Amino acid sequence: MDTDELLRAILEFLRTWREQAPSRVSTSWGTIYRDERFPSIHQANLGWVASLPDEGSAKILADLASAFHGTAVRHQALLFEDAADAYAVQETLARQGFRPMSELAMAKVGLPACIVNPEVEIRLAADDAAADDFRILKIATEAAMGYSPQVVDQLWGFWHERSQRVGMQPYVAYLNGTPAGTISVWARGPFAWIDDVATHPDFRLRGIARTLIFEACRRAAMARCEWVLLTADLFDTPKEMYRTLGFEPVGEVRGFVRE
Repeated sequence: MDTDELLRAILEFLRTWREQAPSRVSTSWGTIYRDERFPSIHQANLGWVASLPDEGSAKILADLASAFHGTAVRHQALLFEDAADAYAVQETLARQGFRPMSELAMAKVGLPACIVNPEVEIRLAADDAAADDFRILKIATEAAMGYSPQVVDQLWGFWHERSQRVGMQPYVAYLNGTPAGTISVWARGPFAWIDDVATHPDFRLRGIARTLIFEACRRAAMARCEWVLLTADLFDTPKEMYRTLGFEPVGEVRGFVRE
């Protein structure tokens, strides 16, 4: 399987996640997804750009403004199917106050060659105490990133609903019985999507994330998924950890947001 096919698979995961929105507006350039229950969440309210219209970014922004007129959504967010299209309008959007969002799309086959922490136990966060631990850890991680309590509540509600609808399986890592990290696995045909990789600040540098990723890849293999896919911030350090675990870049996912 070549890198283009793997990138298309990653984009399909991203698109399917957004297709769960209760409102979709078709345009000449793509689709606008709306979920007014979570007005502060970029992933819930954005334009998916499949191709640039002849009128350029002006047409896209006009359609966005029209779609969200009269709603509580105050941001404007775009996700581009083709990174080259995003590059083509980057300067124009930057002049209008848009901030670029850049993710490295990565893929691997098989289990990572890494040392796991034997003191870490990983449990499926089903409807029991582990589910509460997952929620608490996820909320704590998002709050540590500086989000307001209102945004944190919306992030959790958005994630919880979407993950249940698509079949995302959440897991919690316990270090000597204490909740220490999270990960989610979404198996779909020959591919498995990994997301929500997070370690509580009190337990970093203890091999939690590596152990979680190893277990996620093992679960993907059990589900008969050949490839494991994810995205990582293009300008942040986690992508280097993924490289050491055997994940290879297959492309970029580009977008923009104006608060």
